Amino acid sequence: MVKNIKKIYPRYFEEFKCIGGKCEDSCCIGWNIDIDKITFKKYFKVKDPEMKRMFQKNVQNNERCSSEDIDYGIVKLKKDKRCPFLDEENYCVIHSNLGEDYLSNVCTCFPRVTNKIDDTYEMSLDVACPEAARLILLNKEGIKFVSKEESIGKHIISAQIDSKIKEVQNSPLRYFREIRDFCIDIIQNRDFKLNERLYILGDFINKLEDQFNNNLEDIDKFISTYNVKRVAKEYSSEDINSLLGNDNMNYIIQMNFFIKMLKILKVDKEVESITFKKYTKEILDGYKIESDKSINENSNLYIKAFKEYEEIIENEYNYIFENYLVNFIYNNMFPFNEILTPFDSYIMLLMRVAFIKFYLVGLYLNGEDNNKEKIVGFIQVFSKTIEHHKVFLIDALAYIKRNEFNNMEFAKNLL
Repeated sequence: MVKNIKKIYPRYFEEFKCIGGKCEDSCCIGWNIDIDKITFKKYFKVKDPEMKRMFQKNVQNNERCSSEDIDYGIVKLKKDKRCPFLDEENYCVIHSNLGEDYLSNVCTCFPRVTNKIDDTYEMSLDVACPEAARLILLNKEGIKFVSKEESIGKHIISAQIDSKIKEVQNSPLRYFREIRDFCIDIIQNRDFKLNERLYILGDFINKLEDQFNNNLEDIDKFISTYNVKRVAKEYSSEDINSLLGNDNMNYIIQMNFFIKMLKILKVDKEVESITFKKYTKEILDGYKIESDKSINENSNLYIKAFKEYEEIIENEYNYIFENYLVNFIYNNMFPFNEILTPFDSYIMLLMRVAFIKFYLVGLYLNGEDNNKEKIVGFIQVFSKTIEHHKVFLIDALAYIKRNEFNNMEFAKNLL
């Protein structure tokens, strides 16, 4: 008898179905493909002569295996980074000829993300998948969560926290669920504009770190007194806008910062996505960036474009960014997803959102349509490129900390 377990997931999770060969950015192209040990052994026991030949030719042991449940074996990709098991129409011949049971754990699970918090499994989808991105981002009503007891099926646990074990009792992780859920409440509070919610989130995380250092036992009390309704009363839109210091210099600071991020990203050398490279060329054309002098010479162009685009986002598409933020916070164990501090997690989340806007403004300047489908399409490509890049996020955080940008003053510039 299959055992039922506690599950929490966004409502969109049940709607997802892989569209296979119809997908415009297949997860079977461009990424390394891992094979777990059980599936690996099954491949070399198949009776079908053609499939047996394909497995012998294209599947091998992984000398750098980190977990037998994930990457015991690897698929040898073609020169164009295509999986050799894709047919001409981008459908998987393993699935077609042998069935879903013969897919590896990784192939079965992506874009599903599974985390375990205490005795509850939290399921969600990765926005790096085009079909998942549409489900996650295009719901104007926002992300709602469902709690059920049911079977779980094949899965890979990405992260796990047990807040009840002895080792965690003197750690902020003891209050992980309360902290993370409160962060989601802040981002979903539509009484505020999006940049105001992000400011409040940073203020909360900043003060939360002080609470960690001063009195860990009072975290519950701190959260209950820093509730969203009370914050809404304390911070009127005018007050927050003055705190944010919304002036034209912020846009120029953003321009300089993200030009540096592009240099760290090394798009031409270290990014394989042809689509992301195309986007990058288009934004450089849109911003008319030819040298460091270009930023000062074209400052009025940038200021006007950023202001116009912020109006477009706030009036028409802020729900897309809200959903992106909520999904990220939920499936990345925010604010404990960076190695060092919760505020590092906040500043890196803010960097991601501002980097997305930097690209979208550049595309806008280059004449790109700014409809919701184009925005969602870019966020998917951005996420697939950035989140799965080997070193960019590590190097970006190191740059931020080295230049002492990990503070609320710098956060205001990105807002």
